This record gives sequence, C-alpha cells and structure tokens, in this order.
Amino acid sequence: MMFASIQTSVQKRIMKVGGLLLVLPLLLTGCVGGENSYELPTKSWKEKDINVTVQTRPPKVKAGMIEFMVLVTKGRKPENELVVSLRMEGSQKWQQAIQDGFLGVYRRVVKVNDPAKDVLAVKLRVKNTDDEKVIYFPLAQQQSAAPTE
Repeated sequence: MMFASIQTSVQKRIMKVGGLLLVLPLLLTGCVGGENSYELPTKSWKEKDINVTVQTRPPKVKAGMIEFMVLVTKGRKPENELVVSLRMEGSQKWQQAIQDGFLGVYRRVVKVNDPAKDVLAVKLRVKNTDDEKVIYFPLAQQQSAAPTE
C-alpha cells in the first residue's frame, strides 16, 4: 500500500515537471520582441554592388555606449572580405569592428553623445587592396522597423 502511494506521488511530480517543460518555451517566447526593432536606412557602395545596413543594441539609440552591427551584403550574399571600421563623425580615431563569422556581420561598441546630432561613419576597405569607401549614417534617421498596417 505504501509503495503504491509513493509511486502515485512520483507520477504526479513527473506530470507537473513535464507540464512545466511544455509551457516554459511558450512563456519565454512571449517575453521576446517586446520592443520594436529599429534600423538606419540601408546605403550602398554602388561600384562594388555592396549594401550596408546598420542595427543597434539597444534597439533605440540613446546617449552612451551603443553596439553597432554592420550587416554587409554583395548582391544577395554576405560579404566577408572587408575590413570595417567605425567612428562618430568628428572623432579622430577609427575603431575596427570585429567580424562575426562569415555572415557579413561586423560589430563594434561606439560612444554616442547626442543621438539627434551624431553621425556614424562606416569605413569599408576590401581586404588586400586599397579600395575603400566611407558611408555616413545620421543617427537621427533611425526608424522603427515594425510593420505598418
């Protein structure tokens, strides 16, 4: 008799844990994406057929240290044969971004003083050549990427 009650108790606990494991992913999914994502308008290096998109972390730029993710594509494929450097316009020093795998993504944290006035300068240089281009992204142009209805 005692063995049966222990077995029933264990089964109830297993059912509770199993139920929690089923519900947990749904709860976590509900927590993601609460903020709209923001992006700067895509710009291009027409001579090389390269498109550059900049995303930020946190999504909405504010004063302070901001992570900029530069996404670079050539045609429809990721472009990873570049050296990408960033700076706020007016700053003297370029800061080389870190290449994030071979996905055409480059990351760097840069200090933003005034999001309404600062302009992000992105320097693209093709590896092993002198071909380079500087593209400017006024932070005030950051727009919500949320779908419009």
